[in-house]
Amino acid sequence: MKWLNKGKELESKAEEIVKDFEEIEKIFVFGAGTLGEEIRTVLEKYELFGGYIDNSVDKQKNGCNGADVFSLLDYKEEKENSWIVVAASEENTCIICSQLNKVGLTERKDFFILQDFLSEIFPIISFYCYGKLFGELAQICLTERCTLKCKKCAHACFNVPNTAKDASLDFVMKSADSFFSKFDIVKEFVLIGGEPFLYKDLNKAITYIGENYREKMLVFSITTNGTILPDDETVRLCLEYDITLRISDYSESIPRLKRQYEKLQQKLCNNKVSIWKTGRQESWFDYGFEDFDRGSDINQLIEAFDKCKTPCREIRESKYYYCVMARSVAENMGLTIGENDYIDLNEITDRSVLLEFQMGFSDKGYLDMCRFCRGAEAKNYLIPAAEQKEGKV
Repeated sequence: MKWLNKGKELESKAEEIVKDFEEIEKIFVFGAGTLGEEIRTVLEKYELFGGYIDNSVDKQKNGCNGADVFSLLDYKEEKENSWIVVAASEENTCIICSQLNKVGLTERKDFFILQDFLSEIFPIISFYCYGKLFGELAQICLTERCTLKCKKCAHACFNVPNTAKDASLDFVMKSADSFFSKFDIVKEFVLIGGEPFLYKDLNKAITYIGENYREKMLVFSITTNGTILPDDETVRLCLEYDITLRISDYSESIPRLKRQYEKLQQKLCNNKVSIWKTGRQESWFDYGFEDFDRGSDINQLIEAFDKCKTPCREIRESKYYYCVMARSVAENMGLTIGENDYIDLNEITDRSVLLEFQMGFSDKGYLDMCRFCRGAEAKNYLIPAAEQKEGKV
C-alpha cells in the first residue's frame, strides 16, 4: 500500500476496530494445537485469553495445558462479548469457518482467521487500546554463511562464500537496541542465518539480548538447519533465557543428516531446551528470484506486495526491513536493487508511521524485489526442499 497520508492512514480503520473491541471482554482460540498455543501467549500477555474451542471431545474433557476447552455449542450458549480467533491448518480453517457460519457467526465481526488477526487487527488494538507497539516477527541475521548450499535457498545463502564476514557483535547489539527502542512487544524475536551456530559471538549475542529485552519477547528463538550441535554454554543460555530452537529437518533430501538430527534432539531434550521441529520437509516454495520477472508495471508490483503480507521483518542496526528475504537475496545475489527498501528507526518520531510500515504502507507501495519474487503465488510452485547445489554437503 502506498502512503498517501503518512501517520494518518489507519485512523478510520482503527476507530472502527476500537469501537468493536470496546465490547469485547475475552478472546477465544478455536484450535487447541500448536498454532493455538502461539496466539494464546499473545492474548495472555494482554489478559484477553478466554480459553480454547475445539472439536476434540477428549480436549473438551481434559483441557489443554491448564486452559479450559469448550465445544462450539457451549461457547455459543454461554460466551457473550467475545471474539474467536481460528488457529488451525488451512484445510481445518475452512472446516471451522463453515462451522462458525452455520451457527450464525460472521467472519471479521465475530471471528477472525489467525493471520488476518495478527497482521491487520491486533496491531491496531495493541497500539490504540493499550498504547503498545506490537510486532509479529522480527529477526537479526547473524551470518549469511551456511553449512548447506541449497538450491533455491530463500535467502540465497548458497551464493555466500565461507570467507564472508559475519555481523559484528556491536552490529547485533545496536540492532536489538534500535528495535526495542520503538517496539514494546514482539510475538517472536529470532536469531537467523545462514546458520546461526556458525556465528562465533552467538553466546554473547544471546546474553546481551536476553538480559536486556527478554521481557519484551513472547518467544525468543534461534532458527537452525540442525547440522551443528550447540556447545554446552549455548545450551545453558537457551535454558536461562527460555530460547526455542526451531530446527529445519532436511533429511528427506540429505538422508545422512537423520543421525545428526537425532543427536541434536537428544542433547536438547536431555537439557530440557524447548524445541520446535518442522518434521521432514519434502518441499519448499519456489519464490523465483533467479528466473522470475513480473515486469516493472507499478500497479502490478503494488498488487503483488499487498497480496504477499509476509510477516518476516528484519532489523539491521537502525534499518528496519519489511521483508528479510528481499534484503538478503538482493545482497547475496549481488543485485543492486532495494537498497532503500527500509525505514530508519532513528528517524521515527511518530510511532503511528512505524505501525503503518509494519502493516504494509510505504512510500512506493512495494519493494523492488517484488519484481523478482512470486510472493503469495509461490505456494503454487513447489520444489524439493534443500537440494544441494554441489550434490553433497
